[in-house]
Amino acid sequence: MQTCPFPPAWIRPHDDGLLLVGRDGEVLNTNRDGQHLGQPVCPFPMALTHGVVIGARLLATWMDHELRMARFAALDMNGLVDGPSRASVRRGEVAALHPSGHLWSHALEAEPLALIEHHGNVVLALHPNALYLIDEEGRELARTTLPEPQDSLGAGLVHLQSEDDGTVHITLRDGSSHKVSFDGPVAVALGRAPTDQPIRDVAYGPQGRLLLTESHDALWLDGDAVRMTARLSGPPGQVVWSSEHEGWLIAGWRERVLLSSSGFKRTEQNNVDVAVYSKDSKVMIVDNDGTWSAFEA
Repeated sequence: MQTCPFPPAWIRPHDDGLLLVGRDGEVLNTNRDGQHLGQPVCPFPMALTHGVVIGARLLATWMDHELRMARFAALDMNGLVDGPSRASVRRGEVAALHPSGHLWSHALEAEPLALIEHHGNVVLALHPNALYLIDEEGRELARTTLPEPQDSLGAGLVHLQSEDDGTVHITLRDGSSHKVSFDGPVAVALGRAPTDQPIRDVAYGPQGRLLLTESHDALWLDGDAVRMTARLSGPPGQVVWSSEHEGWLIAGWRERVLLSSSGFKRTEQNNVDVAVYSKDSKVMIVDNDGTWSAFEA
């Protein structure tokens, strides 16, 4: 795995390899072995907040609070190019108002909260509670709203999960779960997590789900039952299920954690881990310096 040439924010594996995404909107394609394909570019000079790869297209959102600007656009994965300067965007130059090389681009009037693939299309959530089903050409197919929270912790969206039955599983900050359909009845409440702490994130695997609270607790749930809990040292980067380890791999805050049926195993790190990439039977982690290293349980 080649070192990422910019501080990474997140990664997106796809059929042909891996997309590296930087904190300031940089993007770089690699092959499946992590070897760089071309040079890093920045299609738009602001944070690339969410992205989904469908075929040879990257559907993504960009957001900048200072400039009060948000975009939703599609780029050709095989034709990523450098975009305008931040100064050009700030001046409002016509050619600088959308990501360069876009196949289509829409100005958003609200902050993008989440973006996931959903049966060949994408689901886009916008602040405060809008939920859209959109095809790869950027056309709206249907819309609905996010469900209401079940207690005073609030309705902040934490996670969207596409389900095989065509519904979308939604987790809110208060730990409540809901099932939403774009062509069915109103949202169906599925219950609430067994914690009074606000939820920061959730990961899904074949043996349940892992809830991460804002107080840095990790709760492994099997249905409604808590199978195991752990206290993390800080907000983690990415969490994935590993069939190889039969447990959760947590790219943590100066730590790497394996939470499995064998227990809790923690390894201290000098840097902050960002994301996890599984290739064949090997698990690699990239840290905030862009350096890759093997996860060792």
